[in-house]
Amino acid sequence: MKCKLGEIAKIYYGPHRTAVMAGTIKYLVSSDFDDSFQPTFFKESYLEDDGTLDKDRYILEENDVIVTGKGKRLFAWAYNSKFGEVVPSSLFYIIKLQNSVVGEYIAHYLNSSRVNHKLKALGAGTSIPSIQKHELAQLEIVIPTLEKQHQIVEIARLMNKDVELAEQLVENKKTLRQGLLNDIINEQVIKEENR
Repeated sequence: MKCKLGEIAKIYYGPHRTAVMAGTIKYLVSSDFDDSFQPTFFKESYLEDDGTLDKDRYILEENDVIVTGKGKRLFAWAYNSKFGEVVPSSLFYIIKLQNSVVGEYIAHYLNSSRVNHKLKALGAGTSIPSIQKHELAQLEIVIPTLEKQHQIVEIARLMNKDVELAEQLVENKKTLRQGLLNDIINEQVIKEENR
């Protein structure tokens, strides 16, 4: 099935707020995300709950997706409740999907080369790329069956885990190499000193 994003979701800009160093509500900015579009670089950026924040609108819930609306780094991320209470900054659009669509699928769909290229074209023409809300709402989305969406998400999770394990293996090999070289060199130094 093909439809427009605005037909399957409500789309909002994140609020523009001043971050504080401590709090209970995380305030996400683009630099919090790694190359795999995961918020692994979160740097203690929080919001104070002063009672003025529209929590229903801005605090992310399961199945919500955020996508950068401004800037040179364009990506989408599907919220997971294990990350705690989160409000994305005004650099992001918040996409609150209907239940018939899997948020992680939409994030992978938006991050795919073909669709990401379309999004970049929407934001072109200014010194700081910016996607207009109505253009994002008009973006055509291919929605397979729920079963197929879950299969795509599971494949992506397995591939991400594979990459993570491969990166860990490389780091472990570097540590092992350094340790072995240190041992060999230390052995040679001790032999020379004992002569």
